[in-house]
Amino acid sequence: MKRHHQPREGDGIVSVLADEPLIEPLSAAFGGDIHASLPAAGPVRAVVVGAALTMADGDELRCVAAAARRARGAARLLAGQRGGVLVCVLLLPEDAVKTGRTACESLSGFVRSAAAELSFYGVSVQGVLMAERTEGARLVHLLTDRPDPAATGQIYLVSGTDVSRVAAPSVERELLRADGRPTTAQVAEAFGAPAEHGLADRVVIVTGGGGGIGRAVATGLAEEGATVVVADLGCDADGRGRDPAFAEETADAITRRGGRALAFCTDVSRPDECRDLVSHAVRAFGRVDALCHAAGVVRQALVQEATDEDWDAALGVHVAGARHLVDACLGPMRERGHGRIVLFSSRSVTGSPGLSTYSTAKGAVLAYGRSLAEQVAGSGVRVNVVLPSGRTRASAPEAPGARRRRIELLRARHHGITDPVAYRNSPEQDPENNVAAISWLCGPQAASGLLVGTGGRRVDLYRPGVVDRSVPLPLTWEDLRALAA
Repeated sequence: MKRHHQPREGDGIVSVLADEPLIEPLSAAFGGDIHASLPAAGPVRAVVVGAALTMADGDELRCVAAAARRARGAARLLAGQRGGVLVCVLLLPEDAVKTGRTACESLSGFVRSAAAELSFYGVSVQGVLMAERTEGARLVHLLTDRPDPAATGQIYLVSGTDVSRVAAPSVERELLRADGRPTTAQVAEAFGAPAEHGLADRVVIVTGGGGGIGRAVATGLAEEGATVVVADLGCDADGRGRDPAFAEETADAITRRGGRALAFCTDVSRPDECRDLVSHAVRAFGRVDALCHAAGVVRQALVQEATDEDWDAALGVHVAGARHLVDACLGPMRERGHGRIVLFSSRSVTGSPGLSTYSTAKGAVLAYGRSLAEQVAGSGVRVNVVLPSGRTRASAPEAPGARRRRIELLRARHHGITDPVAYRNSPEQDPENNVAAISWLCGPQAASGLLVGTGGRRVDLYRPGVVDRSVPLPLTWEDLRALAA
Protein backbone atom coordinates (compact mmCIF):
# COMPACT_ATOMS: atom_id res chain seq x y z
CA MET A 1 0.00 0.00 0.00
CA LYS A 2 1.30 3.43 -0.90
CA ARG A 3 2.53 5.40 2.13
CA HIS A 4 1.03 8.88 2.50
CA HIS A 5 2.16 11.69 4.76
CA GLN A 6 1.26 10.67 8.30
CA PRO A 7 -0.29 13.39 10.47
CA ARG A 8 1.79 14.63 13.37
CA GLU A 9 0.57 15.35 16.89
CA GLY A 10 -1.86 18.27 16.79
CA ASP A 11 -1.62 18.55 12.99
CA GLY A 12 -4.28 18.07 10.35
CA ILE A 13 -8.06 17.97 10.04
CA VAL A 14 -10.53 16.56 12.56
CA SER A 15 -13.81 15.28 11.12
CA VAL A 16 -16.88 14.57 13.24
CA LEU A 17 -19.58 12.25 11.89
CA ALA A 18 -22.18 12.08 14.65
CA ASP A 19 -25.77 12.65 15.70
CA GLU A 20 -26.79 16.25 16.39
CA PRO A 21 -26.68 16.09 20.24
CA LEU A 22 -22.94 15.32 20.01
CA ILE A 23 -22.01 18.03 17.52
CA GLU A 24 -22.29 21.02 19.86
CA PRO A 25 -20.16 19.69 22.79
CA LEU A 26 -17.53 18.28 20.40
CA SER A 27 -17.38 21.52 18.45
CA ALA A 28 -16.90 23.45 21.69
CA ALA A 29 -14.15 21.11 22.86
CA PHE A 30 -12.29 21.55 19.57
CA GLY A 31 -12.82 25.33 19.50
CA GLY A 32 -15.12 24.99 16.49
CA ASP A 33 -12.27 23.63 14.38
CA ILE A 34 -13.98 20.47 13.09
CA HIS A 35 -15.34 19.26 9.76
CA ALA A 36 -18.79 17.72 9.46
CA SER A 37 -17.69 15.36 6.68
CA LEU A 38 -14.64 13.45 5.54
CA PRO A 39 -12.29 15.67 3.52
CA ALA A 40 -11.20 14.85 0.01
CA ALA A 41 -7.56 15.37 1.00
CA GLY A 42 -5.55 15.30 4.23
CA PRO A 43 -3.70 15.06 6.34
CA VAL A 44 -6.50 13.96 8.67
CA ARG A 45 -5.45 13.88 12.30
CA ALA A 46 -8.59 12.18 13.57
CA VAL A 47 -12.13 11.17 12.78
CA VAL A 48 -14.78 11.08 15.53
CA VAL A 49 -17.84 8.95 14.84
CA GLY A 50 -20.73 8.90 17.25
CA ALA A 51 -24.36 8.32 18.00
CA ALA A 52 -26.77 9.44 20.71
CA LEU A 53 -29.24 7.05 22.28
CA THR A 54 -32.09 9.47 21.69
CA MET A 55 -31.34 9.24 17.94
CA ALA A 56 -31.47 5.43 17.89
CA ASP A 57 -35.00 4.66 19.09
CA GLY A 58 -33.87 3.92 22.62
CA ASP A 59 -31.91 0.82 21.59
CA GLU A 60 -28.33 0.70 22.90
CA LEU A 61 -27.19 -1.84 20.30
CA ARG A 62 -28.64 0.17 17.45
CA CYS A 63 -26.77 3.17 18.80
CA VAL A 64 -23.49 1.23 18.71
CA ALA A 65 -24.19 -0.03 15.20
CA ALA A 66 -24.92 3.50 13.99
CA ALA A 67 -21.51 4.70 15.21
CA ALA A 68 -19.76 1.62 13.83
CA ARG A 69 -21.28 2.00 10.37
CA ARG A 70 -20.07 5.62 10.30
CA ALA A 71 -16.59 4.28 10.97
CA ARG A 72 -16.38 2.62 7.54
CA GLY A 73 -15.36 5.67 5.57
CA ALA A 74 -13.18 6.91 8.42
CA ALA A 75 -11.27 3.62 8.56
CA ARG A 76 -10.77 3.66 4.81
CA LEU A 77 -9.37 7.21 4.90
CA LEU A 78 -7.09 6.73 7.92
CA ALA A 79 -5.79 3.35 6.78
CA GLY A 80 -5.04 4.86 3.38
CA GLN A 81 -2.88 7.61 4.88
CA ARG A 82 -1.29 5.12 7.29
CA GLY A 83 -2.00 6.99 10.49
CA GLY A 84 -4.41 8.97 12.63
CA VAL A 85 -6.98 8.38 15.34
CA LEU A 86 -10.50 6.97 15.16
CA VAL A 87 -12.71 7.66 18.20
CA CYS A 88 -16.13 6.02 18.54
CA VAL A 89 -18.42 7.97 20.87
CA LEU A 90 -21.80 7.14 22.38
CA LEU A 91 -23.96 9.67 24.23
CA LEU A 92 -26.09 7.73 26.72
CA PRO A 93 -28.19 8.26 29.83
CA GLU A 94 -26.25 8.12 33.10
CA ASP A 95 -27.50 4.65 34.05
CA ALA A 96 -26.31 3.17 30.75
CA VAL A 97 -22.70 4.33 31.13
CA LYS A 98 -21.40 1.28 32.95
CA THR A 99 -19.98 -2.16 32.32
CA GLY A 100 -22.39 -5.01 31.75
CA ARG A 101 -24.74 -2.91 29.65
CA THR A 102 -25.21 -3.68 25.96
CA ALA A 103 -23.69 -0.35 24.92
CA CYS A 104 -20.45 -0.97 26.79
CA GLU A 105 -19.98 -4.64 25.87
CA SER A 106 -20.89 -4.28 22.21
CA LEU A 107 -18.86 -1.09 21.68
CA SER A 108 -15.96 -2.79 23.44
CA GLY A 109 -16.13 -5.69 20.99
CA PHE A 110 -16.17 -3.34 18.02
CA VAL A 111 -13.40 -1.01 19.21
CA ARG A 112 -11.05 -3.78 20.30
CA SER A 113 -11.43 -5.67 17.01
CA ALA A 114 -11.13 -2.49 14.94
CA ALA A 115 -8.02 -1.52 16.94
CA ALA A 116 -6.44 -4.95 16.40
CA GLU A 117 -7.04 -4.62 12.68
CA LEU A 118 -6.18 -0.95 12.07
CA SER A 119 -3.01 -1.12 14.14
CA PHE A 120 -1.42 -2.73 11.08
CA TYR A 121 -2.07 0.59 9.28
CA GLY A 122 -0.77 2.84 12.07
CA VAL A 123 -4.27 3.90 13.17
CA SER A 124 -5.26 4.15 16.84
CA VAL A 125 -8.88 3.35 17.80
CA GLN A 126 -10.60 4.41 21.03
CA GLY A 127 -14.12 4.16 22.44
CA VAL A 128 -15.92 6.66 24.68
CA LEU A 129 -19.29 6.24 26.39
CA MET A 130 -20.41 9.45 28.00
CA ALA A 131 -23.27 10.90 29.98
CA GLU A 132 -21.48 14.16 30.82
CA ARG A 133 -21.18 16.00 27.50
CA THR A 134 -18.61 18.68 28.32
CA GLU A 135 -16.06 16.40 29.98
CA GLY A 136 -16.78 13.60 27.51
CA ALA A 137 -16.03 15.91 24.62
CA ARG A 138 -12.88 17.09 26.41
CA LEU A 139 -11.71 13.48 26.68
CA VAL A 140 -12.27 13.02 22.93
CA HIS A 141 -10.23 16.15 22.25
CA LEU A 142 -7.34 14.88 24.38
CA LEU A 143 -7.43 11.47 22.67
CA THR A 144 -7.12 13.09 19.24
CA ASP A 145 -4.75 15.94 20.14
CA ARG A 146 -2.12 13.82 21.87
CA PRO A 147 -2.63 10.27 20.61
CA ASP A 148 -0.80 7.39 22.25
CA PRO A 149 -0.47 4.56 19.69
CA ALA A 150 0.35 2.09 22.46
CA ALA A 151 -3.01 2.77 24.14
CA THR A 152 -5.16 1.76 21.16
CA GLY A 153 -8.29 -0.28 21.83
CA GLN A 154 -9.20 1.44 25.10
CA ILE A 155 -12.77 1.97 26.30
CA TYR A 156 -13.54 4.96 28.53
CA LEU A 157 -16.69 5.75 30.52
CA VAL A 158 -17.48 9.37 31.40
CA SER A 159 -20.17 9.70 34.06
CA GLY A 160 -21.22 12.80 35.95
CA THR A 161 -18.37 12.48 38.46
CA ASP A 162 -15.43 10.61 36.94
CA VAL A 163 -13.72 9.02 33.95
CA SER A 164 -13.00 5.29 33.99
CA ARG A 165 -11.15 2.81 31.83
CA VAL A 166 -12.70 -0.59 31.12
CA ALA A 167 -10.53 -3.69 31.02
CA ALA A 168 -11.38 -6.38 28.46
CA PRO A 169 -12.86 -9.73 29.56
CA SER A 170 -10.06 -11.99 30.73
CA VAL A 171 -9.39 -15.36 32.31
CA GLU A 172 -9.95 -15.10 36.05
CA ARG A 173 -9.18 -18.72 36.87
CA GLU A 174 -8.26 -21.86 34.98
CA LEU A 175 -10.79 -24.47 36.04
CA LEU A 176 -9.47 -27.44 34.10
CA ARG A 177 -6.56 -28.43 31.89
CA ALA A 178 -7.04 -31.97 30.58
CA ASP A 179 -4.55 -34.30 28.91
CA GLY A 180 -7.05 -34.93 26.12
CA ARG A 181 -10.66 -34.01 25.43
CA PRO A 182 -12.29 -32.85 28.70
CA THR A 183 -15.00 -35.06 30.19
CA THR A 184 -18.14 -34.01 32.03
CA ALA A 185 -16.86 -35.74 35.17
CA GLN A 186 -13.71 -33.61 35.03
CA VAL A 187 -15.75 -30.46 34.50
CA ALA A 188 -18.07 -31.30 37.39
CA GLU A 189 -15.06 -31.83 39.66
CA ALA A 190 -13.55 -28.54 38.46
CA PHE A 191 -16.77 -26.75 39.50
CA GLY A 192 -16.71 -28.53 42.86
CA ALA A 193 -19.80 -30.63 42.08
CA PRO A 194 -20.35 -34.42 42.40
CA ALA A 195 -18.97 -36.36 39.43
CA GLU A 196 -22.36 -37.98 38.71
CA HIS A 197 -23.84 -36.25 35.73
CA GLY A 198 -26.40 -37.18 33.16
CA LEU A 199 -28.87 -35.64 30.76
CA ALA A 200 -31.24 -38.61 30.52
CA ASP A 201 -34.79 -37.54 29.69
CA ARG A 202 -33.75 -33.91 29.26
CA VAL A 203 -34.92 -32.09 26.13
CA VAL A 204 -32.37 -29.68 24.71
CA ILE A 205 -32.68 -27.30 21.74
CA VAL A 206 -29.35 -26.71 19.99
CA THR A 207 -29.33 -24.02 17.33
CA GLY A 208 -26.58 -24.13 14.74
CA GLY A 209 -26.61 -27.90 15.29
CA GLY A 210 -26.00 -28.71 11.64
CA GLY A 211 -22.24 -28.14 11.75
CA GLY A 212 -19.16 -27.07 13.67
CA ILE A 213 -19.44 -26.49 17.40
CA GLY A 214 -23.25 -26.72 17.32
CA ARG A 215 -23.17 -30.19 15.75
CA ALA A 216 -20.54 -31.35 18.25
CA VAL A 217 -22.71 -30.10 21.12
CA ALA A 218 -25.88 -31.71 19.71
CA THR A 219 -24.29 -35.14 19.21
CA GLY A 220 -22.35 -34.92 22.47
CA LEU A 221 -25.45 -34.11 24.54
CA ALA A 222 -27.32 -36.95 22.84
CA GLU A 223 -24.56 -39.37 23.83
CA GLU A 224 -25.15 -38.32 27.43
CA GLY A 225 -28.83 -39.19 27.17
CA ALA A 226 -30.45 -35.93 26.08
CA THR A 227 -33.22 -35.71 23.54
CA VAL A 228 -31.95 -33.12 21.10
CA VAL A 229 -33.92 -30.74 18.92
CA VAL A 230 -31.46 -29.81 16.19
CA ALA A 231 -32.12 -26.39 14.62
CA ASP A 232 -30.06 -25.11 11.71
CA LEU A 233 -30.79 -22.88 8.75
CA GLY A 234 -28.34 -24.76 6.55
CA CYS A 235 -26.76 -21.59 5.23
CA ASP A 236 -23.33 -21.14 3.70
CA ALA A 237 -20.26 -19.74 5.52
CA ASP A 238 -21.57 -16.17 5.10
CA GLY A 239 -25.07 -16.99 6.35
CA ARG A 240 -26.73 -17.08 2.93
CA GLY A 241 -29.10 -19.75 1.66
CA ARG A 242 -31.30 -22.37 3.31
CA ASP A 243 -30.93 -26.15 3.35
CA PRO A 244 -32.73 -28.51 5.78
CA ALA A 245 -30.17 -31.26 5.08
CA PHE A 246 -27.71 -29.87 7.65
CA ALA A 247 -30.05 -30.28 10.64
CA GLU A 248 -31.41 -33.56 9.26
CA GLU A 249 -27.95 -35.10 8.93
CA THR A 250 -27.13 -34.32 12.56
CA ALA A 251 -30.47 -35.68 13.76
CA ASP A 252 -30.01 -38.84 11.65
CA ALA A 253 -26.52 -39.35 13.11
CA ILE A 254 -28.01 -39.18 16.62
CA THR A 255 -30.85 -41.60 15.92
CA ARG A 256 -28.50 -44.09 14.21
CA ARG A 257 -26.60 -44.27 17.50
CA GLY A 258 -29.79 -44.99 19.42
CA GLY A 259 -30.56 -41.45 20.54
CA ARG A 260 -33.64 -39.29 20.08
CA ALA A 261 -33.60 -36.19 17.90
CA LEU A 262 -35.73 -34.00 15.70
CA ALA A 263 -34.50 -31.64 12.99
CA PHE A 264 -35.80 -28.18 12.13
CA CYS A 265 -34.65 -25.78 9.44
CA THR A 266 -34.91 -22.57 11.45
CA ASP A 267 -33.92 -18.98 10.80
CA VAL A 268 -33.33 -17.73 14.34
CA SER A 269 -33.39 -14.09 13.22
CA ARG A 270 -37.16 -14.51 12.66
CA PRO A 271 -39.28 -14.50 15.84
CA ASP A 272 -42.07 -16.56 14.24
CA GLU A 273 -39.67 -19.36 13.35
CA CYS A 274 -38.23 -19.35 16.88
CA ARG A 275 -41.73 -19.64 18.37
CA ASP A 276 -42.54 -22.49 15.98
CA LEU A 277 -39.34 -24.30 16.92
CA VAL A 278 -40.12 -24.21 20.64
CA SER A 279 -43.79 -25.06 20.09
CA HIS A 280 -42.89 -28.13 18.02
CA ALA A 281 -40.40 -29.26 20.67
CA VAL A 282 -42.98 -28.92 23.45
CA ARG A 283 -45.63 -30.77 21.44
CA ALA A 284 -43.23 -33.56 20.54
CA PHE A 285 -41.58 -34.07 23.93
CA GLY A 286 -43.72 -32.24 26.47
CA ARG A 287 -41.18 -29.65 27.53
CA VAL A 288 -37.86 -27.90 26.85
CA ASP A 289 -35.25 -28.31 29.57
CA ALA A 290 -32.37 -26.43 27.99
CA LEU A 291 -31.50 -24.08 25.15
CA CYS A 292 -28.03 -23.82 23.59
CA HIS A 293 -27.88 -20.92 21.14
CA ALA A 294 -24.84 -21.86 19.07
CA ALA A 295 -26.12 -20.60 15.70
CA GLY A 296 -23.90 -17.98 14.19
CA VAL A 297 -22.76 -16.24 11.07
CA VAL A 298 -19.26 -14.89 10.50
CA ARG A 299 -19.07 -12.17 7.86
CA GLN A 300 -15.32 -11.64 7.82
CA ALA A 301 -14.61 -8.11 6.62
CA LEU A 302 -12.30 -5.24 7.42
CA VAL A 303 -13.98 -2.30 9.17
CA GLN A 304 -13.97 -0.26 5.97
CA GLU A 305 -15.43 -3.16 3.96
CA ALA A 306 -18.29 -4.30 6.22
CA THR A 307 -21.61 -3.69 4.47
CA ASP A 308 -25.03 -2.97 5.94
CA GLU A 309 -25.95 -6.54 5.00
CA ASP A 310 -22.97 -7.82 7.00
CA TRP A 311 -24.13 -5.85 10.02
CA ASP A 312 -27.75 -6.96 9.68
CA ALA A 313 -26.74 -10.62 9.37
CA ALA A 314 -24.48 -10.59 12.43
CA LEU A 315 -26.89 -8.71 14.69
CA GLY A 316 -29.89 -10.67 13.41
CA VAL A 317 -28.53 -14.17 14.04
CA HIS A 318 -26.51 -13.62 17.20
CA VAL A 319 -28.40 -10.94 19.12
CA ALA A 320 -31.98 -10.93 17.82
CA GLY A 321 -31.79 -14.72 17.58
CA ALA A 322 -30.84 -15.02 21.25
CA ARG A 323 -33.69 -12.75 22.29
CA HIS A 324 -36.29 -14.48 20.11
CA LEU A 325 -35.29 -17.93 21.35
CA VAL A 326 -35.24 -16.89 25.01
CA ASP A 327 -38.62 -15.20 24.66
CA ALA A 328 -40.05 -18.43 23.24
CA CYS A 329 -38.44 -20.72 25.86
CA LEU A 330 -38.66 -18.67 29.01
CA GLY A 331 -42.42 -18.92 29.57
CA PRO A 332 -42.56 -22.74 29.55
CA MET A 333 -39.38 -22.95 31.62
CA ARG A 334 -40.68 -20.60 34.29
CA GLU A 335 -43.99 -22.47 34.47
CA ARG A 336 -42.09 -25.66 35.29
CA GLY A 337 -39.65 -23.84 37.58
CA HIS A 338 -36.72 -25.32 35.72
CA GLY A 339 -34.58 -24.44 32.71
CA ARG A 340 -31.05 -24.00 31.46
CA ILE A 341 -30.01 -21.38 28.90
CA VAL A 342 -26.53 -21.34 27.41
CA LEU A 343 -25.73 -18.41 25.12
CA PHE A 344 -22.65 -18.45 22.92
CA SER A 345 -20.47 -15.35 22.88
CA SER A 346 -16.86 -15.36 21.65
CA ARG A 347 -13.29 -14.62 22.65
CA SER A 348 -13.29 -12.17 19.74
CA VAL A 349 -14.83 -9.59 22.12
CA THR A 350 -11.27 -9.03 23.33
CA GLY A 351 -10.26 -8.01 19.78
CA SER A 352 -9.65 -9.83 16.51
CA PRO A 353 -8.97 -8.40 13.01
CA GLY A 354 -11.72 -8.76 10.42
CA LEU A 355 -14.41 -9.56 12.99
CA SER A 356 -15.77 -6.15 13.96
CA THR A 357 -19.41 -6.99 13.15
CA TYR A 358 -19.11 -10.39 14.82
CA SER A 359 -17.38 -9.00 17.91
CA THR A 360 -19.98 -6.26 18.28
CA ALA A 361 -22.79 -8.83 18.15
CA LYS A 362 -21.04 -11.23 20.52
CA GLY A 363 -20.43 -8.39 22.98
CA ALA A 364 -24.16 -7.72 22.99
CA VAL A 365 -24.86 -11.43 23.58
CA LEU A 366 -22.48 -11.38 26.55
CA ALA A 367 -24.30 -8.40 28.05
CA TYR A 368 -27.72 -9.94 27.38
CA GLY A 369 -26.77 -13.23 29.03
CA ARG A 370 -25.46 -11.55 32.17
CA SER A 371 -28.56 -9.35 32.43
CA LEU A 372 -30.89 -12.29 31.82
CA ALA A 373 -29.23 -14.34 34.58
CA GLU A 374 -30.04 -11.56 37.04
CA GLN A 375 -33.62 -11.21 35.78
CA VAL A 376 -34.50 -14.90 36.22
CA ALA A 377 -32.64 -15.47 39.49
CA GLY A 378 -34.73 -17.57 41.87
CA SER A 379 -37.04 -18.87 39.12
CA GLY A 380 -35.26 -22.19 38.62
CA VAL A 381 -33.93 -21.01 35.26
CA ARG A 382 -30.16 -20.71 35.11
CA VAL A 383 -28.38 -18.71 32.42
CA ASN A 384 -24.73 -18.85 31.47
CA VAL A 385 -22.55 -17.51 28.66
CA VAL A 386 -19.76 -19.49 27.01
CA LEU A 387 -16.78 -18.35 24.97
CA PRO A 388 -16.15 -21.43 22.79
CA SER A 389 -13.44 -22.18 20.28
CA GLY A 390 -13.10 -24.70 17.47
CA ARG A 391 -13.45 -25.27 13.76
CA THR A 392 -16.77 -24.33 12.17
CA ARG A 393 -18.02 -24.13 8.61
CA ALA A 394 -18.17 -20.36 9.06
CA SER A 395 -14.57 -20.00 10.22
CA ALA A 396 -13.11 -22.52 7.76
CA PRO A 397 -14.98 -22.51 4.42
CA GLU A 398 -13.96 -24.99 1.77
CA ALA A 399 -12.91 -22.34 -0.76
CA PRO A 400 -12.02 -19.04 0.96
CA GLY A 401 -11.78 -16.00 -1.28
CA ALA A 402 -8.87 -13.59 -1.46
CA ARG A 403 -10.40 -11.19 1.07
CA ARG A 404 -10.96 -13.96 3.61
CA ARG A 405 -7.41 -15.26 3.17
CA ARG A 406 -6.02 -11.75 3.70
CA ILE A 407 -8.06 -11.32 6.88
CA GLU A 408 -6.98 -14.73 8.13
CA LEU A 409 -3.35 -13.70 7.77
CA LEU A 410 -3.97 -10.45 9.67
CA ARG A 411 -5.70 -12.39 12.43
CA ALA A 412 -2.90 -14.93 12.61
CA ARG A 413 -0.31 -12.16 12.95
CA HIS A 414 -2.34 -10.49 15.69
CA HIS A 415 -2.71 -13.71 17.70
CA GLY A 416 0.84 -14.90 17.07
CA ILE A 417 -0.14 -17.89 14.95
CA THR A 418 2.60 -18.81 12.50
CA ASP A 419 0.65 -21.42 10.48
CA PRO A 420 -3.13 -20.69 10.34
CA VAL A 421 -3.97 -23.92 8.50
CA ALA A 422 -2.08 -26.12 10.95
CA TYR A 423 -3.62 -24.24 13.88
CA ARG A 424 -7.14 -24.70 12.52
CA ASN A 425 -6.58 -28.42 11.96
CA SER A 426 -4.93 -29.05 15.33
CA PRO A 427 -6.58 -31.32 17.93
CA GLU A 428 -7.13 -28.29 20.15
CA GLN A 429 -9.51 -26.90 17.52
CA ASP A 430 -11.72 -30.01 17.52
CA PRO A 431 -15.20 -28.60 18.22
CA GLU A 432 -16.00 -31.61 20.43
CA ASN A 433 -13.67 -30.19 23.08
CA ASN A 434 -16.47 -27.75 24.01
CA VAL A 435 -19.05 -30.42 24.80
CA ALA A 436 -18.20 -31.37 28.38
CA ALA A 437 -18.48 -27.86 29.85
CA ILE A 438 -21.65 -27.08 27.91
CA SER A 439 -23.15 -30.40 28.99
CA TRP A 440 -22.52 -29.50 32.62
CA LEU A 441 -24.13 -26.09 32.12
CA CYS A 442 -27.23 -27.84 30.73
CA GLY A 443 -27.40 -30.24 33.66
CA PRO A 444 -28.96 -30.25 37.13
CA GLN A 445 -25.88 -28.96 38.96
CA ALA A 446 -25.24 -25.89 36.82
CA ALA A 447 -24.65 -22.55 38.49
CA SER A 448 -25.91 -19.31 36.92
CA GLY A 449 -24.43 -16.06 35.70
CA LEU A 450 -21.06 -17.54 34.71
CA LEU A 451 -18.82 -16.56 31.81
CA VAL A 452 -17.02 -19.77 30.82
CA GLY A 453 -14.28 -20.29 28.25
CA THR A 454 -14.49 -23.67 26.53
CA GLY A 455 -12.57 -25.37 23.75
CA GLY A 456 -9.13 -26.83 23.42
CA ARG A 457 -8.25 -28.89 26.45
CA ARG A 458 -9.09 -26.18 28.96
CA VAL A 459 -12.10 -24.81 30.74
CA ASP A 460 -11.68 -21.28 32.12
CA LEU A 461 -13.77 -19.03 34.28
CA TYR A 462 -13.71 -15.56 32.73
CA ARG A 463 -13.97 -12.20 34.39
CA PRO A 464 -16.24 -9.88 32.38
CA GLY A 465 -15.06 -6.42 31.39
CA VAL A 466 -14.69 -4.29 34.50
CA VAL A 467 -13.57 -0.80 35.40
CA ASP A 468 -9.93 -1.07 36.41
CA ARG A 469 -9.03 2.61 36.84
CA SER A 470 -10.91 5.85 37.51
CA VAL A 471 -10.04 9.52 37.97
CA PRO A 472 -12.36 12.30 39.18
CA LEU A 473 -13.53 15.10 36.93
CA PRO A 474 -12.44 17.57 35.67
CA LEU A 475 -10.07 15.63 33.42
CA THR A 476 -6.48 16.67 32.78
CA TRP A 477 -3.92 15.37 30.32
CA GLU A 478 -1.98 13.82 33.24
CA ASP A 479 -5.17 12.02 34.33
CA LEU A 480 -5.60 10.53 30.86
CA ARG A 481 -1.99 9.33 30.79
CA ALA A 482 -2.53 7.66 34.17
CA LEU A 483 -5.71 5.96 32.91
CA ALA A 484 -4.11 4.69 29.72
CA ALA A 485 -0.85 3.52 31.31
